[in-house]
Amino acid sequence: MTTSTRLRLRREFHIDGIVQGVGFRPFVYGLALRHGLAGYVLNDANGVTIGAEGSPEQLASFARELRELAPPLSRIDHFSERELPQEDNPDYDGAFHIKASQQQSAATVAISPDQGMCEACARDVANPKDRHHHYPFTNCTHCGPRYTIIRRLPYDRPHTAMAGFAMCRRCAAAYENPLDRRYHAQPVSCPECGPHLSWRNSRGDALAEREDALHEAALALQAGALIAVKGMGGYHLMCDARNEQSVARLRMLKRRARKPLAVMMGSLAEAKLHVTGSEAEWKLLASQARPITLLRKRKNDDRHSESGQSAAPLAERIAPGIPYLGIMLPYTPLHQLLLGACAIPLVATSANGRGSPILIECEAVVRELGSEIDGILDHNRPILHPCDDSLVQWAGGRRQMLRLARGYAPCTPSLKEAVRVPLLAVGAQQKNQLALAFGRQRIYSPYIGDLHSLPMQSHFEQTLATFRELYDLNPELLVSDRHSGYLSHQWAKSYCLNQGATHLVVQHHHAHLLGVMAEHNITGPVLGVAFDGTGLGDDGTLWGGELLIADVQGFKRVAHLRPFKLIGGEAAIREPVRQLLGLLFESYGVEEISALDIPAIKQLPAERISNLHQLWHLGRNAPHTSSIGRLFDAVAALLGVIDTPDYEGETGLLLEAAALQLAPDEQPFPLAFDLSQSAEGPLQIQWAELIHTLVSEQRKGTSTASLAAGFIRAISNLVVALTERFPGYPVALGGGVFQNRVLMDELVPALEAAGRQVLTSETLPLNDGGIAAGQLWFAIHHIATHRPTTAGCATLSES
Repeated sequence: MTTSTRLRLRREFHIDGIVQGVGFRPFVYGLALRHGLAGYVLNDANGVTIGAEGSPEQLASFARELRELAPPLSRIDHFSERELPQEDNPDYDGAFHIKASQQQSAATVAISPDQGMCEACARDVANPKDRHHHYPFTNCTHCGPRYTIIRRLPYDRPHTAMAGFAMCRRCAAAYENPLDRRYHAQPVSCPECGPHLSWRNSRGDALAEREDALHEAALALQAGALIAVKGMGGYHLMCDARNEQSVARLRMLKRRARKPLAVMMGSLAEAKLHVTGSEAEWKLLASQARPITLLRKRKNDDRHSESGQSAAPLAERIAPGIPYLGIMLPYTPLHQLLLGACAIPLVATSANGRGSPILIECEAVVRELGSEIDGILDHNRPILHPCDDSLVQWAGGRRQMLRLARGYAPCTPSLKEAVRVPLLAVGAQQKNQLALAFGRQRIYSPYIGDLHSLPMQSHFEQTLATFRELYDLNPELLVSDRHSGYLSHQWAKSYCLNQGATHLVVQHHHAHLLGVMAEHNITGPVLGVAFDGTGLGDDGTLWGGELLIADVQGFKRVAHLRPFKLIGGEAAIREPVRQLLGLLFESYGVEEISALDIPAIKQLPAERISNLHQLWHLGRNAPHTSSIGRLFDAVAALLGVIDTPDYEGETGLLLEAAALQLAPDEQPFPLAFDLSQSAEGPLQIQWAELIHTLVSEQRKGTSTASLAAGFIRAISNLVVALTERFPGYPVALGGGVFQNRVLMDELVPALEAAGRQVLTSETLPLNDGGIAAGQLWFAIHHIATHRPTTAGCATLSES
């Protein structure tokens, strides 16, 4: 027996994480051949298993390179290896094999998000000599749909929406060749065997097929048409982004008066003609995830490139009154081909009505939108799971996720230790997302939306059913917001009653901070600043301007905005002047207020002001709130930048817009909050003097830009001053107020200059989209110290 034979060992490696549908098996195969190993690699429902035989040196190098050189879309969460006995085994016949996937009853492998087109596939689509030339569904193991086409695990073609497309000889050869980049790319296809396009009229009748369909759609868009285009995760409504009438039609169809619309540009160079950005922002826009990225608008006289190329202006109605544009680049070959054929930027917004999920079937588009659109660019690859476009921005020197969806979700961070029972967090009422944990796996679902309508509630249940079926999951502990009026809370409570599961509730702002902690995998304590719209507080009032010392077990409220009344409750949110009056009535009489030169108040009849004062005085339907978000609304009304909001967050964006009008050599007007400490209880943030100063300075003619910038700076200074009172803690920022870029660009450097560690959400939304992640983080650590009963429904609160 030779020395090399005597020293050959066998090892089994098991890897989990994102290791299916990302080219992991062909990577392992090529690596094994390079190192001269015998054995096999296979997918199972828990990840990838490798059996390898070779010398100790070969196996050591193989194990190291498995981790160091893994495919770009993969993610290794856990890596284990063990010695195997040297016994007769046909798997070790001197060669290395890729074995067929093994299906097990309970899956734990992470699902990869859908991925934007890779550079290699883009070259194939552009190459007249390649068989994928101009093929809208070109993909490989490094790009293409994943989540939106999967039926069950493991991720193999028969388990996807591609099961009905038999591969042609050449696609089958690529699919079966471990050295081809399309090896086991489950959606692999070509014009001969794969999905194809159809151009339909608004009744759904097919008028043209394949490349003719693309040509007809492009002609329609150039002529000003409004069409629906089936993409990767649903249909978009698209029109010429330069055409004011087309954009106005789209807004009427969506019943969306001012909420910004996203624009798809054909290239990064084209985007740079319309928006400005840092190098980090350009990289984010052009990343393979291809998110909608919020970027600063260029001025009308500045729409030209370094080479002198100019651009026609976009329609003003796309993002009226705000300083940012949501831009995305094509993320599928279909989008790239359509943009190339049109040679114009296109509005691309989800095809759905207000309060409905994104549409994924042509029949639904015809039924709900047909009479309002001019055509449908359709295709015959089914979309099994809807998925919106992700929305991001760069704020405070870091990425900020505003909507977690295509390209990033499902988001599947692993856990160091397995949870004892399956967990489900059902999120908030608005910007709902789900979070699950089982074994050592966490899953954050793609964005679902606001649960105000029956269609959205159905979408919530369908999204949950998708993950329950994929993982054969029956959650035994559910966690929701404490607010019993939230539909997510009611659903969780009903499920627990019917299934005998345990129901946990978590206070809204604690969950905001827990979401930040979950992203950074810390348990606290942290000094948490939770500034948002409103969430139910422990004292029954509506919180939203809170300083909490928090950990995974609970929190202590150490400071908050002095409460004021929301006159009319929910009506006050729709009519910011009511919030302004709730502040002014604290310091001014009715006649004084009527005499103020504030446009929002001057347009109110004196009798109405008197009636609202009566409601305020009696406290009828006038709940107290400590919300910084509502304070933003009131200041926006005072400065005359808002009348009736069209969408959540508009007041903050309009104040940003006003603040950014400040001349470079002009300083914001100095505004400040006062802090007062009662004998018992938390610090109170006093706003009365700040509001009085704003009223006085507006009367003197101080510019709106100066006052808006001064107000935002006052918020930043307030946070810094508050954190100085509580040294030694990392500072966690959570809640929708911190989506304000002007605020974050000032606050984060100020905190870091003061020597504080600043924790923000970068991969999870810091708005209500991150609530489920925080709820789940609480539940994970609750069951680490408590064993929940499943004998009946038990409702537990934070300790």
